[in-house]
Amino acid sequence: MLKIKSCALLSATLLFILLVTACGGNTTSNQNAASTAASANSAQNEQSVSSGTTNTVDTDVTRNFTDSKGRQVEIPVNPQKIIYVGSDPGDLLALGVKPVGASLSVIASQVAYADLLEGIDDIGYPYSPEKVLSHNPDLIIFNDWDEAGLKSLADIAPTVVIGETGTYARLRQIAEVLGKEDIAEQKIKAYETEAAIVKSQLKLDTQRDKTATVFLQLGKTLYVMGHQGISVSLYDMLGFTPNPKVQQLIDQGELFSEISEEVLPSFAGEHLFILGDETGETVSALDELQSSPIWKSVPAVKNGNTYSADSKWNFDDIITRTRLLEELPKLMAK
Repeated sequence: MLKIKSCALLSATLLFILLVTACGGNTTSNQNAASTAASANSAQNEQSVSSGTTNTVDTDVTRNFTDSKGRQVEIPVNPQKIIYVGSDPGDLLALGVKPVGASLSVIASQVAYADLLEGIDDIGYPYSPEKVLSHNPDLIIFNDWDEAGLKSLADIAPTVVIGETGTYARLRQIAEVLGKEDIAEQKIKAYETEAAIVKSQLKLDTQRDKTATVFLQLGKTLYVMGHQGISVSLYDMLGFTPNPKVQQLIDQGELFSEISEEVLPSFAGEHLFILGDETGETVSALDELQSSPIWKSVPAVKNGNTYSADSKWNFDDIITRTRLLEELPKLMAK
């Protein structure tokens, strides 16, 4: 049985965590170049993140901004106390801005950039209006599936809705809100430069073995990923294409879907990436899955084209995707 879930259900439970692993390697010089470039960009991310509070900036100047919902919002030109409501503040942090509060209760231990979260107050998930109000924010950035609380947030401070339109578009939207468009373009250019090095190094033949599928095990529940999380790197950067049934989910706007073990083969591509966390329940479920006759019958498994990784890589913000580049040569080594 296939049970399709929308972004609504998994955002609180899953909050997109990923990885990949596939084929060969290349030259040592390319490995060093990719590692050095990715490390430099990660270091730049870490060093550039600020607390979002400055005493020398005029915070009274405002401007009108049209958000992804078409709402006209009057926002401060230089916001100093930003609240981020959503499952992945990585794009905000990549721009060198540290919010005073964010929804960290689910993701804090799951992301690849936990080292950048120090000093950010957890406002809860779902968010606590009291905690948000306690920070007296001058701007709220809202990037969540559940818009029920949008009005109450807008009553606290100017609230801008960011659309889920992919890594680059999302980063550019947030950059436009903050007046940091130049930084966003620098991050994108740096990522694409590093990604080209890694892709060349891996020497993947995505014309021959072109399909790939990401499965995510969380506890006893198995999900197949659409165009979300690590799948974005697989499809957009490495050049894999989705299995036809996965493509159907993507076309329907499904970011992920809960599935049963019985239908797993119909979603399997020529390369399989299986993600999971380190909880006992997940580890046990993965062991059971990978020992099952159904799993062993899948062609990708028979051909040795399966790759396991930590679910922390299942985010697709620019920080996670950049740090993933450092890991790909190791994760995809045969």
